[in-house]
Amino acid sequence: MEKINLSNLSLVNQAYKELKRVILEHQIPQGGKLNEAEFAAALGISRTPVREAVNRLEKEGLVEILPQRGAFVVRCSEKDIFELFLIRENLEGLAARLAAERINEENLINLESCIQGFREPFTENQIQRYAEEDFRFHQTIVMLSDSQRLIKLISTLHDHIRIFRLTTLGLSNRMKVSLEEHRLIIEAFRLRDAEGSDQRVRQHIRHVREGVMENIEFFLKDGKRTPPE
Repeated sequence: MEKINLSNLSLVNQAYKELKRVILEHQIPQGGKLNEAEFAAALGISRTPVREAVNRLEKEGLVEILPQRGAFVVRCSEKDIFELFLIRENLEGLAARLAAERINEENLINLESCIQGFREPFTENQIQRYAEEDFRFHQTIVMLSDSQRLIKLISTLHDHIRIFRLTTLGLSNRMKVSLEEHRLIIEAFRLRDAEGSDQRVRQHIRHVREGVMENIEFFLKDGKRTPPE
């Protein structure tokens, strides 16, 4: 085996993490071109590790490399969004089933903390905070599955959902229902009901998907207008 240059590997990881952050925070829009030279200059490194980072992101499906044109942030379609939620429903349902067999009181308290303190009428700040707590809620369940392959698959899936701006937008019109669905999931976990936990998580994600598909034009336009209530 050839000797591995750890300094180069570190630079690739640094470029990968930073470029991924920029993409997931929507500093580069869907379909936007990645300027490798500009990014390398901003990090104070050569273009080589940046190029390797871009290749890594392409393998994860977050970047598309077009011959003679360069690298671009992936652009979503209606079919992409539907498939993402269909896959998410099945993977997170399985994660919930596995988590129900391992969950303890401390875990339940952690889940409950994600849905506490929200009161109608929901303000913009509450909607933003709820989006963050919703992500933490689902991430907690996934981690409790204790299945490393499943955790990695869902982590990649969540990255795709974040890139399509589906984490924070479109929540205001169903936040009350979503809070109640989270309470029902916790109830199933408290009973250590693996089947019930699986089904309630699946149902919740189906409802999210239905809301997104009803407002699909908004999401395809990259969040440039307010979705209908």
